[in-house]
Amino acid sequence: MNFPYLVLGALGTAAIAYALARVTRQYALAAVAGSGAILLLHGHLYFHYTSDDAYISYRYARNLADGAGLVWNRGQWVEGYTNFLWILSLAGLHRAGADVVLSGRWLGFGLSVVAAAGAYAVAARLVEGAPGRAAGLAAALLLAACGTWAAWSMAGLESPLLAVLALVAVLLHLREQRSPNMPASGAAWAFAALARPDALVLAAVSAAFKAGESAVRFRTDGAGARPLLREAARLVLWCAGFAAVFVPYFVWRYRTYGWLFPNTYYAKVGSGIDQYERGLDYLSAFNEQYAAWLLLIAPLALALTSIRRGPALYLLALVVGWMAYVVYVGGDSLARLRFFAPVLPLYYALIASSGAAFIAALAADRRRWLVEGATVLAVAGLIAFTLRISAGDFGLPEERQAVGERVEMGRWLRDNVPDTTVIAVIPAGAIPYESRLQTIDMLGLNDEHIAHRKLELGKFPAGHEKYDSEYVLDQRPDIIILTDALQSGPWSRQDYDAFNGGVIPARIDMLKQDRLWSDYEPRAVEVRDGKWFNLLVRRDAAAVLATTQAPPG
Repeated sequence: MNFPYLVLGALGTAAIAYALARVTRQYALAAVAGSGAILLLHGHLYFHYTSDDAYISYRYARNLADGAGLVWNRGQWVEGYTNFLWILSLAGLHRAGADVVLSGRWLGFGLSVVAAAGAYAVAARLVEGAPGRAAGLAAALLLAACGTWAAWSMAGLESPLLAVLALVAVLLHLREQRSPNMPASGAAWAFAALARPDALVLAAVSAAFKAGESAVRFRTDGAGARPLLREAARLVLWCAGFAAVFVPYFVWRYRTYGWLFPNTYYAKVGSGIDQYERGLDYLSAFNEQYAAWLLLIAPLALALTSIRRGPALYLLALVVGWMAYVVYVGGDSLARLRFFAPVLPLYYALIASSGAAFIAALAADRRRWLVEGATVLAVAGLIAFTLRISAGDFGLPEERQAVGERVEMGRWLRDNVPDTTVIAVIPAGAIPYESRLQTIDMLGLNDEHIAHRKLELGKFPAGHEKYDSEYVLDQRPDIIILTDALQSGPWSRQDYDAFNGGVIPARIDMLKQDRLWSDYEPRAVEVRDGKWFNLLVRRDAAAVLATTQAPPG
């Protein structure tokens, strides 16, 4: 679908949803239907795109469903995942007979539609009456129009699940601001942390607000032992709900894997200025594509309108806190600004409700038709701006093709080499998943030794900076795979020298190793007409040598 038709289709869908809401007064239904339709319109870019990193989760899920445990390599307990609940869900679907890859795609899409309903509900609670319902509709439609949201709705990772659980926790927190006696949001935030441990950042913000809200109620009710005990009991109940869910999980994972944080944290996160600068660049890219400066409308709404101040301030703190966390960890290397996806429903709910609060104030002068017309134009313009093609889109077709070729490479290995073969790969997604072979992850996401090496981080893409070539060669894998796509012909030593590893230090360093070229030889196989799978085979790995061919000359 061409970009102008995408914009026209999305704007037409938004117009229909708005008309449906005005006629039927069913704003929530219009929000869900409209957001689902706009998500489907993104299909020309995002359907059938599965992130290579998603295959890491798929491998853990399949091993769990098959009885091997939450492991990447059977018998090796390394926590190379950060999405426990997502993997558990996929493992259950696989156990029931569903395809893991298709499950990841369609479960993500379904949860994304649920998240649109959640964005509607949150926005509608920040502004009273009809303006709140209109804000909810706008939030859901803007969310669906966001390329980051659409891409990671269907790419196979946990962003939609975390977004839904965060919305549930936020809605419970908003309810508890009015009726604080049964604080269930603590348990909800614990489930969010099981979906992805970064949610502890959002849980910490919520805990701070809980304590602040208790202090305000204590002062309002008057000092005394009874109000103090009542507020203390509420905080204890909130913490107990969180602990009842999270502590048993944390104890299990610590005893199982032996580290405070997942292995991926050690592989990706350092503490240098380069990392923080990369994080600021990541935030700047988000601002350029999705106008994060619009968040400035929230403090103005707090000061100048009748927006519900407690809920709006809470949402603002959650979104800003998450952005600060993303800067701290240095952003992410995956397509389309993935790390912002989980908070996008809150982001658009806050912007839409702040705008609605201003519109409600302006409408008091009786020129309601003018205000409503300006509102529709503003939402339409923001949808068109959000939908515009970004730099992140141009690489997606190429990335989708590359992942497809890695699937072919993995399936060829599965069908043509002994199942005792050990491979070393960059990257460690689709090839290990499809091959089902014992695998050394040369980037360290699934390798404890490489992840814990002390190296300077921040100058290369996140998650692609750690390496240990000597360690990999000491493991004596049968095959080392340094190319992550099919080539037009067999590669010789000269081709590898010209390749030079791109921007990944693990490749660059490995190609410099004399042991690589003394112990391994370039081999290739034509997996389909004109498309060659190039690999480096250990010179004494006879079974693999027999199934491949040396390059000419």
